[in-house]
Amino acid sequence: MAEKMIHTEKEALAFIEKHGFATLFPVRKTSFLSLYGFTAGKSKEEKFEKAWKWADDLAYKKQIHYGKMVHKQVTLFSLEMFPHFYKLYRNSQLNETAQKILDFIKQHGPTSTTILRKSLNLWGKENKNEFVKAIDQLQMAFALAIVNREKPPKMTHIYDLTERWMPRGLLKKAESTSEIVARERIVAKMLENRVISKPEDWKKILPQTME
Repeated sequence: MAEKMIHTEKEALAFIEKHGFATLFPVRKTSFLSLYGFTAGKSKEEKFEKAWKWADDLAYKKQIHYGKMVHKQVTLFSLEMFPHFYKLYRNSQLNETAQKILDFIKQHGPTSTTILRKSLNLWGKENKNEFVKAIDQLQMAFALAIVNREKPPKMTHIYDLTERWMPRGLLKKAESTSEIVARERIVAKMLENRVISKPEDWKKILPQTME
């Protein structure tokens, strides 16, 4: 059955829950499902704005989790699949800058991109790549959750610790799930969604921490 186009936030949530996880935007040279790809709109700009707003709002309501993962692109996770990814990736190695960011948020609570960069001397174009790489690492390690945005005109993300933000029941589920079961569930979902044809093909899409 062909996938229906998405017109509302409720339908966007149903899409993510049905497929378990999907990217926010299409990933080049892959057939991976994306929210943008099925968002109804008269223009690319309208589809872009709708898809991103739905993702943000659903994350702020704790109805999904999102961060960098599939091909290092923004990925949206259903609450059903979240514990499996959290189990496998939460202990991923962090570089020095990522650890400093994590320590700062642990101490100060939810913090915006602007405050993080200023407080940790990562301001300016010369430090942007270092900051982005560290934030990407933290998202792929499921260490940080996007919990809001700064008010206009800045509109940058506000982050908090995943363990402090996400529902306690989901974290307990991750604790009680074995890595083997978590890995099998993720691969099974990828096969179900037909984004891979063989179990071992997950390595072409997800970080190798799943070994």
